[in-house]
Amino acid sequence: MNNFYANKIALAPMVKAGRTPLRCLSLDYGADLVYTEEIIDVKLLQSKRIVNDILNTVDYMYDEEIVLRVAKEEKSKLVLQIGTNNAENAVGVLKKLEHDIAAIDINMGCPKPFSISGGMGAFLLSKPDTVKEILTSLVAVAKIPVSCKIRVLDTTDQTREFVKMIESTGICAFGVHGRRREERPSHPNRIDEITEVVRQASIPVIANGHSSVIKEYSDIETFRQETNASSVMIGRRALSNPSVFRKEGILSMEEDIHNFLDKACIYDESYTQTKYVVQRILGSQQEFDPRGRDTVSAANVQEICKAWNKEDKFNECRDYRRRHSLKRRNSIEEEDGINYANLTFPIKRLKLKLTPKLVLNSYCDEKKIKRPIYSANKRTSDSRFEGKCEINGKIFSSRISQPNIKMAEQVAALVAIIGMNIRDKLPGQWEEE
Repeated sequence: MNNFYANKIALAPMVKAGRTPLRCLSLDYGADLVYTEEIIDVKLLQSKRIVNDILNTVDYMYDEEIVLRVAKEEKSKLVLQIGTNNAENAVGVLKKLEHDIAAIDINMGCPKPFSISGGMGAFLLSKPDTVKEILTSLVAVAKIPVSCKIRVLDTTDQTREFVKMIESTGICAFGVHGRRREERPSHPNRIDEITEVVRQASIPVIANGHSSVIKEYSDIETFRQETNASSVMIGRRALSNPSVFRKEGILSMEEDIHNFLDKACIYDESYTQTKYVVQRILGSQQEFDPRGRDTVSAANVQEICKAWNKEDKFNECRDYRRRHSLKRRNSIEEEDGINYANLTFPIKRLKLKLTPKLVLNSYCDEKKIKRPIYSANKRTSDSRFEGKCEINGKIFSSRISQPNIKMAEQVAALVAIIGMNIRDKLPGQWEEE
């Protein structure tokens, strides 16, 4: 499995950026591997796996948040990077996701407070025993390649000892960023220290940290040669110029934004993440280019697309999802004894005289069976409600939460109506488009 990481050029893990659109665009441009943004282990363990047949993706959802969306085209080249501080959680994530990813990587290099404060990221550089336990536990059960990403330590000897330890766990490769924990992009990348790591390593090393110098594809190869590393990963430069992966040469800012927005529309990326990447590609031009100023003031993805004359693509993808979403919402999937649908309806529908609950009551009276029993659970994460409808020995529920108990019960009743094949008894269009 060591060959998986050998002789590769990769998109580095980047929080808020390393999501489906940028990953798939990087692969189109020529990247060999793409890393996810760092995702905290607990969030993945708490997420639900959903096959999204509309987008042809596998989605890991936490409540209504897309924690990870894996496109079919990237699966064989996707490295999941997780933030973790214990072996049990890391192994749990591996077992849950290993059929949807190509490899798993442990973040030991992020110096940002959100990672450090949780005992993850670069904090692990000072906890070799914990690192060894995590990596050894993963390697023992993994059917896919295991790697980690580190920074150089305060001295060459410390880095040497740490690398020797992680290699002893049986991992397939590791990435090394040529700055120390307290250093930032304004500090020079320590190429000589990366070179020393490569010299002593017995497994592929992925060099990182040279975005301030890399301007085009040929610079990536120069960096690889300077460090003698097997592979290279590119972060900040790939965010500001995604086409840096093109052997044929980088594209213009406008072309990169157009191509990224195509992917954002195809994979239904959120407004926040879409805007973040477009602004990073824009750089200082967001202040001077009229389209950049329109991007900054945009309130949704459609307005961002309009600024770049990509509204037709946005409408095309949105209309496709709408045409296919009703079929998906109306499909019932059984999980742990509960029949689920991804279903809701506008609250204004409850002003009508005939509601889902009334239809079910009438049906039960007609069939002389016991009327439904309803329950609703208030989530601690956002104080929204998930309703259940138990009828004739079956339980029905929607995966889409509601603002109050009344709506949660009515939506659960609608799921039951569809699941019992009596949708014709409820007049009108209820399912939300």
